Amino acid sequence: MRSGRPTARDLGRKAWGAPALVSLVVAVLLARPISAAEEIIAGEIIIEATALRPQVLLTELDRQVTFVNRSGQLVHVDFISRDPELHHVFQLQDRIWAIFHRSGRHPFEVHFRNPALADLHGAVEVVGDPYGGPDARICSGITVQGACIER
Repeated sequence: MRSGRPTARDLGRKAWGAPALVSLVVAVLLARPISAAEEIIAGEIIIEATALRPQVLLTELDRQVTFVNRSGQLVHVDFISRDPELHHVFQLQDRIWAIFHRSGRHPFEVHFRNPALADLHGAVEVVGDPYGGPDARICSGITVQGACIER
């Protein structure tokens, strides 16, 4: 563009630059980190040998949460109920699912069969309508693999 007017070569550069910029913006948008709202939809807790990911999962009432064992070890998940004397323990080789019917914090522990590995502590934080309650005829506490373990 020596004479002040764009040449065909200059126009070609500008035309190529716009699609590249659009592609870059799309790539950045698709690569953004997962937001809290998307974690609610995912509803998955990964059990590793030294950590839970996430340690506290935020979810909604009556949404399925999957516990996935990627530790390479046999583990037990202990759902801690409102009654400290009552334990609900489930062996987990690959994965189990649970549905939480009551809002609030639902703590759990992961115990490894291997005594060299420390127990892991986590929670499922359930948010929901504070005025709407669970249907007591179905299950008002927690359902694990289809069985109501707390009413």
